[in-house]
Amino acid sequence: MKSNTKKIVILLILGLVFPMILNNNINFSVEKTTYDNLKTSSVYNGGIMIDGLATTNTTYSGNWTWAVSQPWCYDDNGVYVIEDLIINASTSPTGSGIYILDSVNEYFIIRNCTVYDAGSGITNGGIKLENINNGTLTNNNCSNNFGNGIYLNNCDNNTISGNTANNNSLGIYLSFCDNNMVSGNTANNNSLGIHTYFCDNNMVSGNTANYNGDGINLEESYDNTISGNTANGNSKKGIYSYFCDYNNITGNHVDNNYDGIYLANECNNNIISGTTATDNVNGIVLDDSNNNTLSGNSACNNNNNGIYLSNNCTNITISGNIANDNEVGMYIYDCHYNIITGNTANKNLDREGIVLDGSSNNIISGNSIDGNEVGIFIYDALNNTIIGNTISNNNVSGIHIDEDSDYNEFTENIIKNNTIGLNIAGLNDNNLVYKNFFLENGIHAYDDGTGNKWNSTVIGNYWDNHTTPDVSPQDGIVDDPYTYIAGPTGSIDYLPIAEDGAPTITIHSPSVSSKFGSTAPSFNVEVIDDYLFEMWYSIDGGLHNYTFTENGTIDQSAWSALTDGSVTIIFYAIDMAGNIGTAEITIGKNLPEEFDPTLVIVIVSLVGGVAVVAVVYIFLKKRATPE
Repeated sequence: MKSNTKKIVILLILGLVFPMILNNNINFSVEKTTYDNLKTSSVYNGGIMIDGLATTNTTYSGNWTWAVSQPWCYDDNGVYVIEDLIINASTSPTGSGIYILDSVNEYFIIRNCTVYDAGSGITNGGIKLENINNGTLTNNNCSNNFGNGIYLNNCDNNTISGNTANNNSLGIYLSFCDNNMVSGNTANNNSLGIHTYFCDNNMVSGNTANYNGDGINLEESYDNTISGNTANGNSKKGIYSYFCDYNNITGNHVDNNYDGIYLANECNNNIISGTTATDNVNGIVLDDSNNNTLSGNSACNNNNNGIYLSNNCTNITISGNIANDNEVGMYIYDCHYNIITGNTANKNLDREGIVLDGSSNNIISGNSIDGNEVGIFIYDALNNTIIGNTISNNNVSGIHIDEDSDYNEFTENIIKNNTIGLNIAGLNDNNLVYKNFFLENGIHAYDDGTGNKWNSTVIGNYWDNHTTPDVSPQDGIVDDPYTYIAGPTGSIDYLPIAEDGAPTITIHSPSVSSKFGSTAPSFNVEVIDDYLFEMWYSIDGGLHNYTFTENGTIDQSAWSALTDGSVTIIFYAIDMAGNIGTAEITIGKNLPEEFDPTLVIVIVSLVGGVAVVAVVYIFLKKRATPE
């Protein structure tokens, strides 16, 4: 009987432990260390040359069969590995420390090697690859060479990663090389940090190229991606590209150079995006280049220009960039048919937000231009369209039109709180100014030109000191012309815009007191205003605002952050005159109590464990009972 009792106790313990095993991952592992191919570092004076086509060997050169017989090379499952060498290349017969050529089918790795004092020829390098495919150079130090740190010529499908190439003539140099990965390297204090010449479809990413002449230099290279690199403190350019097309230059940091990024000599169809260009002389420069896109860059605190276009740049799109706290935010010189839209050019206190100089047929739209000396400065510029910008708080004038600027169109701009709103100075003819909103300026407008028109055939401008009456007829036009435009020409706006009040907002959905769970509700509102500027909503009493341009869904992350209960959604709309309309609706958020599925697992496991114990107990009891 005691024996049976002991068995029952053991089974009870197992029954309790069994659920724990089901609900916990218990891993037992044995740590294993491999020591295959472990080599000690060796010093090698002179140089090494591996010729994939060689038929004879010397003391320092031969083919891969010769190389693998040396103490510094081994075959790792079909991949040749050279590692842990320290090479003084000053007496190398080839002028390079490690020189591999004519090896297009073999796979090899060179890693953890240090090479210095390689020769001064432009094709020499600490590591030199020529006519090579399938090579990997990783974690090598190729510094203090007289020529190149790392040199590749006619090499495809190779990886150069994690290497250091400092204090050379050129850090890393690729010539006629395609489809290579150059990533995570450091190339500092060279005349050129990283240079590509006639190289296509390469990825140059995550490298550091500081304190060189040029940090990263592209010459006649196409379809490359230059991303996530740091190129700071270079005496010339951070990233310099010339005669280069279809490259994607994105997410780089180029600070404290002469020019941050510079595209020149017919660099066409390139993209520059997501780059920070700070504390340079010029942030981003395009010279004689066409069909390029600049988007989402930050070009701030540069000594001259944040963004500078010159010498017949055409069809450039500059959108969504920040060009603040420079001498000039954006300077467009002798450039035509470009679009400058949705940018910020603020607090360029020494001079201007945006300058058009000798430039024609450009569109400047939807930009925020605040707190400069002059918001937009136009000089010797023809047939440009300035539309939909917000131009405010500029110390001298919001828009200044200087000599020989004719046939430009200014419309739908908000010109607010400037010393002079729009100043037409000098011999400027036939400019058209209509449907702009002049608000709280010291002087709204000044006209010293001839033939300039301050209204179209159907509408003029909104002047906050002349908004009524609109009685006869009631057509949205003030009954009396606006005659307060300063200057000797006696300019008049014959069709000034009348005040039409705040926007009206009608909420069609959601409906009052409707209830929603974890999924954010959609909304449908109707906003009516002749001159609508912006719409937004809030679901937390204005603590956070969310802009929208069309009906949609409440921001899901904001909705998820709310607790259960009543939610008031407030919709806002503001017109170009600054009038704000609101409408609100209260709905409910009610979430069902969450059910924890792990409870099921625990309960099932406990019941299962108890059931096992019960069955075994009954079985043992029957065996213990005499018949």
